[in-house]
Amino acid sequence: MALWDVYWQDRGQPWEHDPGPEPGGRWAQLFAATPDHRRLSVQMLGRERFRWHFGPMFFRGRLRDGEARVLVIGQEGAQDESLAHRSFVGGTGARLQHLLGFLGITRSYLFLNTFVYPITGEYDKTLRPLAQYKTSPIVQHRHELLEQAASTNDLALVIAVGLAARDTVATWKRMRGGQLPAGTRLVHVVHPGAATAGGAADVKRSFAKAAADILRWAGQDPGWLPPDPDGQRGSGAYTLGSAPVPFRDLPFGLAWRLGRGSTSSNRRDSQHSIQMFSAGGRYNDNTVAYAGDAPGSREGYDDDPGDLPWEPPKAHPGAFDPGPGAFARLLQGGEPGLPWPDFAALGLPAHPSFGYGPTFRGVAGARVAVLADQHGHDDLFTGRALCGDAGQRLHRLLALAGVGDRYAVIRPLPVDSLGASAAKRRAATTDARTVALVSAVLGRLAGVDAVVTLGPVSGDLAAQVVPAGTPVVPLASPGGAGWKPSWNAGLAALAGHLGHQPGGGDPTARAEIPRTHLPYGTVRWWATSGDRAVRGTLGGKATTDYYKYLMPAWAAALAP
Repeated sequence: MALWDVYWQDRGQPWEHDPGPEPGGRWAQLFAATPDHRRLSVQMLGRERFRWHFGPMFFRGRLRDGEARVLVIGQEGAQDESLAHRSFVGGTGARLQHLLGFLGITRSYLFLNTFVYPITGEYDKTLRPLAQYKTSPIVQHRHELLEQAASTNDLALVIAVGLAARDTVATWKRMRGGQLPAGTRLVHVVHPGAATAGGAADVKRSFAKAAADILRWAGQDPGWLPPDPDGQRGSGAYTLGSAPVPFRDLPFGLAWRLGRGSTSSNRRDSQHSIQMFSAGGRYNDNTVAYAGDAPGSREGYDDDPGDLPWEPPKAHPGAFDPGPGAFARLLQGGEPGLPWPDFAALGLPAHPSFGYGPTFRGVAGARVAVLADQHGHDDLFTGRALCGDAGQRLHRLLALAGVGDRYAVIRPLPVDSLGASAAKRRAATTDARTVALVSAVLGRLAGVDAVVTLGPVSGDLAAQVVPAGTPVVPLASPGGAGWKPSWNAGLAALAGHLGHQPGGGDPTARAEIPRTHLPYGTVRWWATSGDRAVRGTLGGKATTDYYKYLMPAWAAALAP
């Protein structure tokens, strides 16, 4: 087994992914109607109680009608959930995933939380007006989510995780006249986080009791909660454990590190950044240094009326990319005969626990394909190719050429290669396996009118993979010698190939990455404001174990 393969075992296949809610469906509309938590906190409590900077996380699991039989309700998410845009991804999610696996429930579940934003401090009586009072818009909105889950599924079981969830279920029951949905049973477990405060025994007892109760009920009524088709029900005493989150629960392209069964990130810079670490790193390692604070600027940022920069689109909740569809397996090196090379053997420094994420960005029916060298580290966090400063500037050029969002970006190396020499990057890019895979991707983008290359290595690759007769427009890397004249000439050439008159304006300016190119849950400030990600250093030397993603200064300064 290759080293890279170790990091996706027991999670399904890395090309499996969750597309998000149906773009025009009820769930998408409900999530977009999330109340303004910052404003409500200040109005009702007199201060901010939410970690709002990286946005909300709404759910994890099944949203299609009739697919969920177990509803898990928790308190809030943390930083892993903020990066994944899904609930229950970190250590607590791993504990619940293990419990569900013991019950034979491998996919028919839905995770929701008391709050869609992380809170500051503990869940206490000062939060009750927001968390449980029937006049709170947060409570009213949460009841809509719970009722949507109940009305579209035949729920058999509700698992309440922690005190906040127990209160939330009690509040929901009162709203429903004292009853859960017909046929639904309830168990409560102590929040796994209590183990760090001396409550490990209580956590173990509560999980064991919940498992025993569920097994007893299932034994009394075999039709009540049968295992999923690919699940196997345990027996005997339950042992507390952790299990990784399946890839099918997460957006395509997410770093494999997230959801592996424990916390993989920590907050830094007064909530303004999140540091993610590899399997070779450690939690909250403050010996890691970063060059600069990447303040960014608002140049190119453009949202819609009603949107909040720290939330996903509200005005157009269906503006997101559900994933690459038929491309997914190919892009993860899973197609027979089309594997990715062993990048470690080729001398690239990327840590394999981050996986093959940011390979692609774009839409079906692309008019233009872009072959792009790596130009930063934003892609590790967005799960899509070329989302930093270079990608934002490229989008401006493509918009002026009349392409809009109808393009596809292919990053020939799906791992961090910036720490390697130019010779090693070129050798890995022109390796026969890389050439074969990229050629296959271009082949499935049949019908593109032109190919743009961004950077010298992709320019070399184009000669080997671009079909004969397809125009190629080379662009120099932003910031390099002569790049602005190169882009002005490239705009004229591309527009000419497309039969379009170039639009007015500077093709080297920034524009935000289209929301239709980004996974569901991506907040408005992500993939804007220049490069947002930075790789760390240890002892003055670059490391591929630590990266952080920074909120732009202009967004961090916004008042509620």
